[in-house]
Amino acid sequence: QWVFARHGMAMPREVRDQYAVGREVDRDDVLPGDLVFFETVSRGASHVGIALGGGEFVHAPSSRGVVRVGRYDGAYWASRWVGARRVSGYEVGGATN
Repeated sequence: QWVFARHGMAMPREVRDQYAVGREVDRDDVLPGDLVFFETVSRGASHVGIALGGGEFVHAPSSRGVVRVGRYDGAYWASRWVGARRVSGYEVGGATN
């Protein structure tokens, strides 16, 4: 949400609502900037990160502000994969971006 706000795009606060934004992207077609979603603390999309490319994504695994880079194609995250969304060029928060 913070990153998108820095670029003038309003993004829903809740991960499950973010999962409804933009268009679906296959795991093999993920590009840097795409949102990648995982099932962690509850059923469905409950954790989100931003793809960096090469199977990596940046995310905050806790609310303590620690930001990490992980691999969405690694065993832990791949087993929790829900999907990916591309939001550029789509209406987000009432404005077309």
